[in-house]
Amino acid sequence: MLVFDVEGTLFDSGAALPGTQLTSTIWQAIARALGPEAVEEEVATHERWNAGEYASYLDWMRETIEIHIRHRLMEDDFRGLVESAPLKEGALEFFTRLDKEKAIPVLVSGGFRALTDRAQRELPIRHAFAACDYFFGDSGEITGYNLLPCDFDGKIDFIRLMLNEYHLTFEDWAFVGDGKNDVPIATRAPMSIAYAAHPDLVEASTHATSSFDGVGDLLAQYGLIGED
Repeated sequence: MLVFDVEGTLFDSGAALPGTQLTSTIWQAIARALGPEAVEEEVATHERWNAGEYASYLDWMRETIEIHIRHRLMEDDFRGLVESAPLKEGALEFFTRLDKEKAIPVLVSGGFRALTDRAQRELPIRHAFAACDYFFGDSGEITGYNLLPCDFDGKIDFIRLMLNEYHLTFEDWAFVGDGKNDVPIATRAPMSIAYAAHPDLVEASTHATSSFDGVGDLLAQYGLIGED
């Protein structure tokens, strides 16, 4: 089983907001779209997370969602950010060549369900877990949401679920990610690939590469990548 992070791994992420150590494709893009006050409030949540002031990742998401509601994130703007997020160079070619009879790709994201939906359509990929799913009302404003604890240490529970489903052992998977938040999962994976990654993840991973071609070359050694 091949487990992939999404934001920053399959999709480009912009530069981290000033004062933050984590990048993301959509979370921080929303803050930028909502304006300077929302950016300031988003950065403050990162500071509280780093200081250990949230009981869990769910609590951090809840506070961030309150920012989005307060600053009136609209559905059209949200969908526009999701649909305009650029796929990483080489991602489509990689998944086209991946032998899905030998390797089961699974997405586990601390980001938005809408972005994993897009990845599943375009790449395509059958299984995905994402931390946040927004519901919008007729007015276009957020009316509700669904949250899953699938970031940082929480990713491992969803990986175990899929390993059990396919009757695989804990030695039968590999992880590909990019962020500092992926360090806990990379250290537990039998094989981990840091792709264009934060230095902390590079240090924690089995392999490191700067391109999807590099990811493909590493997995080709195991017969998981077909010919061009």
